[in-house]
Amino acid sequence: MRTALALTTGLLALGTCLAAPASAAPAAEDGLVSCPLGVQNTSYTPGLTPAPHVEVDSSGTLGPCVSTDLGHTGGTYEFEGSGDLNCLGGGSAGTGRITWSDPGTAPSRFTYTGTLALRPNGTTVLVATGPVTSGDYAGRTIVSTIVITSTDLLACASPSGLTSASGPFLVTVL
Repeated sequence: MRTALALTTGLLALGTCLAAPASAAPAAEDGLVSCPLGVQNTSYTPGLTPAPHVEVDSSGTLGPCVSTDLGHTGGTYEFEGSGDLNCLGGGSAGTGRITWSDPGTAPSRFTYTGTLALRPNGTTVLVATGPVTSGDYAGRTIVSTIVITSTDLLACASPSGLTSASGPFLVTVL
């Protein structure tokens, strides 16, 4: 579960960084919270190879965030799931939590489904969406974009596969 989520997280973050300039970050009016500058670390078990089913585990930091209030300007997140993922594509599902940096807030817990895709420039990007199920923003939708970056592009072809990735991460709560 950790492996798939890590790959997914890394790919989404890289795609976001490569696909949109910093000036294209969403404004607060586009969503309740927009965190365009997150960083994540993801692990996959087993490593991503042509064999499909993996577990994903991801964690990272969010912020600075643009928010409709001052209590949601940064934080940490973690999520885990599983799915049929490899270095070229696939999907996963799971659960996650954002712990906001302001102690007066409640963690936002969410479920997600995500699709991983290889973009034309060779970047793998995961887009995950789902409802916030409890805590701050319960009933709203969370959209995460994760870019999977890897310095070892041949890892997917190895017997152990790609076991971890890190990179940029974008979260928006609508």
